[in-house]
Amino acid sequence: MPPRRHPRPTLLLLLFLPFFPTAALAATVVTAAPRPNIVVLLADDLGYGDLSSYGGTAVPTPRLDQLAREGIRFTDGYVTCPACAPSRLSLMTGAYPQRFGLTWNDDRSAHQLPDTQRLLPELLRTAGYTTGLVGKWNIVRPAAQVFDEVHDFIEWESDYFPQPDGRYLGSNATQSPGFASGKTALWGPARATDEYLPDRMGRHAADFIARHAAQPFFLFVSFNSVHSPWHGRHSDRTRFAHLPHEVLRLYASMVAGLDENVGRILDALRDQKIADNTLVVFLGDNGPAKGGPHIEGWKPDWPKQLIVGSTGPLRGAKTDLLEGGIREPFILRWPAQLPAGLTYRHPVIANDLLPTACAAAGAVIPAPTLVDGVNLLPFLRAAVAAPGASDRAPHHTLYWKIKSAAALRRGDWKLLLLAPDWRPQLYHLATDPGESRDVSAEHPALSRELHAAWQAWNAPLPLPARRAR
Repeated sequence: MPPRRHPRPTLLLLLFLPFFPTAALAATVVTAAPRPNIVVLLADDLGYGDLSSYGGTAVPTPRLDQLAREGIRFTDGYVTCPACAPSRLSLMTGAYPQRFGLTWNDDRSAHQLPDTQRLLPELLRTAGYTTGLVGKWNIVRPAAQVFDEVHDFIEWESDYFPQPDGRYLGSNATQSPGFASGKTALWGPARATDEYLPDRMGRHAADFIARHAAQPFFLFVSFNSVHSPWHGRHSDRTRFAHLPHEVLRLYASMVAGLDENVGRILDALRDQKIADNTLVVFLGDNGPAKGGPHIEGWKPDWPKQLIVGSTGPLRGAKTDLLEGGIREPFILRWPAQLPAGLTYRHPVIANDLLPTACAAAGAVIPAPTLVDGVNLLPFLRAAVAAPGASDRAPHHTLYWKIKSAAALRRGDWKLLLLAPDWRPQLYHLATDPGESRDVSAEHPALSRELHAAWQAWNAPLPLPARRAR
């Protein structure tokens, strides 16, 4: 599928007027309604089944569940790659990261983003938005170049508690360079005055909201939770003592901390009386990590293989193109424009965030910027207008590629090509979300058709950046 280019300045703001049946017609609509604030909350290495609203039972997540009740819960929300650097790039570009040679984290060292490709905060700045980043970035364009404010910056991973001298290894929260300590079985704080880094992020996010409540703003809160090293809070040890392994107890504490700080941000919006006209999006960047002795700090008495988190009914985890690696909790709330309590079942993908946010904000997407995502607002409006009807899906086909592995989803059908034989596998996700039964032999023509579609999508893509040097 060729990327969408934007041949002329268009404001995709149809949400404020009656729903139009086609996006092309809606693209001509301009609104005078108040522009929303936009808050994107991103979790790191979160499992599809970790939230109570997605079937999780190990850790109560009342504030994220509240967000789901008050907004729209996507059952089939995807990321573009089951690894953090490519996944995050697509969130900020609206395009598949593979278009820029980024198929895996290691490509990042050689990857260069074209100067013509505008990122979401850059586009929103042109529309008069004040922009802020709190937390992890992991994109080659410098964060200070595209955001007005940057707090608690993390490039890759970070400790959750400070060193004795106050530095958070891996974060510039206190001007600390380098990487996290790798000490994974850590309960803190060591001192009562030490601040858990997600709490620090929540505090800085709430402060940003308070200072900019009178003007349109874009805030990207990119939590280090629940990425390794796994650092939990002493106060949670008894609460999660029933879980079978210490690493799962640590992880549960981290999920709880993430939930609490999402609530802190939601409370800040409410306190400033701007919650109704704030578009809030929550999602994860990829599935939960695979634990084991390959992880620095992994204890000898811990399991040799363990997914640190829950993918619910799905199979696979981080780095996998199975559903557990690429399907994530995905929630959108905008009380002023969208009703509460909608469950949306058509597949959507992280690429959709940029065109959706730009449509809401009235931000022009210039012609050289590649966009694979779609503005979700007309599709959500259609689902609200006719609940249960066969409303039109935002995407005909979705594609994935990590290293040499490949996947495609069209409707309820999913094609997989995995090592070691790269033989096409076919699954029907509506009846088999756990991808337990390969039905390619029963549908050979469909398997060939989907394989050919993936090959056609892949053919014009550049080589992975690390191999193109």
